[in-house]
Amino acid sequence: MKRGLRGMVVMLLFMSPVAVWAQGEHEHDHAHEMGVQKTTIKGELVDSLCYVAMAAKGTGHKQCAIDCAKAGIPISILEDGTGKLYTVLPKEDKTGYPASVINKMGETVTLKGDLYENGGNRYVTVESVE
Repeated sequence: MKRGLRGMVVMLLFMSPVAVWAQGEHEHDHAHEMGVQKTTIKGELVDSLCYVAMAAKGTGHKQCAIDCAKAGIPISILEDGTGKLYTVLPKEDKTGYPASVINKMGETVTLKGDLYENGGNRYVTVESVE
């Protein structure tokens, strides 16, 4: 009995890394199943707090939007024509917004990146902004 139990424990120890590896592969594939896609959005970069709370935008709000973005207020892009608001995310985690984005706050830009939709919210990562 002791020998059989020991054999089962050894077998489970060898199978555990396989199960973890398979789970990791599943999670990676799940990101693609969530509908992540490349996108190009033309619109105005706004700081989300001032836009949502006071509808503040445009060149007259540029410096405030820059200051808010530097302080960590999330940046959004207000899509031309549709009025849809997308939260702008850095391309990689543990990084901030690039200066090329912050310096164009309050301006109409063309942003290219990956589009994510989750829980009714829309997010776009920054690959380039012109």
